[in-house]
Amino acid sequence: MLKLFRFVPKEMQRLLESRMHIRTSGVAKIRHKTTGVLYGIPEDRIDWESTGGLERGMGPETQWVGTVHHDELGTLEWHLWEYPMGSESRRFTELNGHELEENYSINLEHDEEEPEITFGFDADANTGSAESAERMKQWFFRNYEDPANSLPYITAEGGYQWVTGGPYTSLEALESEFGREFSFDFIEMVADDIEEETGVLDWAPIPGPDFYDDGSDETVTEETEEEILSQRLPLVEELVSNSDTGVFSLHPQAIAKPDLYSATLGQIADAIEDVLAKESNGLNENSLAIRRLQRTLERYANDPQRVEMELTTVHASLTSQIASGELPPSDENEALLSALRTGALGIRAADPLVAENRKILQEQEMRELSSEASEAIAEVAPSLDLITEGVLKEQLQEDIRALRQEIDSGAPPLPGVTRSDAIIQKRDEATRVFGRTARILIALRKAPEIVHKLERNAGVKAVSLLAGLASLVSLGLQLFM
Repeated sequence: MLKLFRFVPKEMQRLLESRMHIRTSGVAKIRHKTTGVLYGIPEDRIDWESTGGLERGMGPETQWVGTVHHDELGTLEWHLWEYPMGSESRRFTELNGHELEENYSINLEHDEEEPEITFGFDADANTGSAESAERMKQWFFRNYEDPANSLPYITAEGGYQWVTGGPYTSLEALESEFGREFSFDFIEMVADDIEEETGVLDWAPIPGPDFYDDGSDETVTEETEEEILSQRLPLVEELVSNSDTGVFSLHPQAIAKPDLYSATLGQIADAIEDVLAKESNGLNENSLAIRRLQRTLERYANDPQRVEMELTTVHASLTSQIASGELPPSDENEALLSALRTGALGIRAADPLVAENRKILQEQEMRELSSEASEAIAEVAPSLDLITEGVLKEQLQEDIRALRQEIDSGAPPLPGVTRSDAIIQKRDEATRVFGRTARILIALRKAPEIVHKLERNAGVKAVSLLAGLASLVSLGLQLFM
């Protein structure tokens, strides 16, 4: 249709010129030249205007300029030249040296109410052409996607989690956008073509930048679920995102009074050696308590928070076993209990934050983990694996494996021990998994640029990642009351 306009009389060209407009869709993604922060600028931020032009052989050449005023990036401009009338001849952008990673979809189009022109054939305004059908399909695939591309799929919760809206059929989406422009029969024909081409019946909206940040300047005082859970499950440590890849690693807090701390660990190692020297003490190298203590001394000695948690848990577990008669109250076993208690108290005395965390954790009741919880943890585990590294990745893998084994085995509670005295099985592992997940989600919500780095470098989908972490946080809130 546009090509026909090149051959109409000049007076008609003048009439048509006033009825052209620039159609912009999508999101322009621009990376700051200095800070490296990636900004998403939605289509409604750009303002187009015609600046006029020169008279040439096939009519006037018109220049269009689209302008965006951005607080961080400055004034950005998109330039497009129309020549001959109705056809784009060239374009370029002026972005103040910033990097354009993804551009808008920009098209030169006629207004819907075009002047009545007769070309020698009848035209029905409600019946679309092949070009119209293709334009509708292009719009649809820019704005909707197969849910398998990015949405989380959680079997225990009924399948796809429609976190971006929907599900919508292609007919619903097209009719909402083009219902005033084309007849229902034509829209239905295009929708059927999309379904036949893809085999997909239910579609998810592709999220824009508002999915990460609503752009509001208002201060939100209400706490999010992840903030509440993080406060319930505190740990004296720092989760740090790699500035290049976005991947998270663990930075334990520095050891307070290192000489005293080292002597405390030495006393525990000696007590373990004394216990293992006599079979009558009921413990050996394969005992769970011994394995946990040895692993702690060998691998986590530089992390006071982790050491305090392990000493406290093993102390309580051994105390329960002695109380129930599973272990004898021998001198060596009592000495080990004393070393564990002294060690945990010493760490808390040297580090007030560890002491405060222990008080908070003791106030939290934890529900029993269900098979549904196991499935939810298993579905998020691959994402956590991709966005973590080093000791943090290793510990999350161990803790998740321990949690799932505990749930699947259905281990019975310790005999002869009341609920007030008993150790909730895998409580420490649950504290670390859910607490760290909450803090990772907080970091991603506050800094969307980390999400973009993880998409580029870790191979994760932003929507799936955020939804998966949020589902794990919700589960954590149900477990820790």
